Amino acid sequence: MKVEGLFKYGHWIVCLTLLLALVSAGCNRAAGLQITGHNLTARQFTGDLNSTKSMAVVTGIAKNVDTLPVTECNIAVRYYDADKNLIGVASAYKQFLEPGEVWSFTVQLTTPDAWKARSYDISSTSR
Repeated sequence: MKVEGLFKYGHWIVCLTLLLALVSAGCNRAAGLQITGHNLTARQFTGDLNSTKSMAVVTGIAKNVDTLPVTECNIAVRYYDADKNLIGVASAYKQFLEPGEVWSFTVQLTTPDAWKARSYDISSTSR
């Protein structure tokens, strides 16, 4: 089909929409939050048998590896027991991170079964 045919039949609106989407995608780059290290600690606290609590904590380092500031950073951790059953999910949030800035994060899960945590998955999102 010729280009004139596209414009003649009103397809120019679709072409213009696609062009605008491509231009805005180039302007709204995703920020680069990189997790550079992390580890897990699990503890059980006992006291009153009716209020047994425990916690699993993942601590680590994340860095803005982009040339632009990151306005929102979120790190999510999914905690698993020895049989790979999901125990719980927790996250940490930071509002602003300059280019090259490092964030020492802590993601804490506090539940009666958190002490069973043996492994975890970690992920990050940023913008």
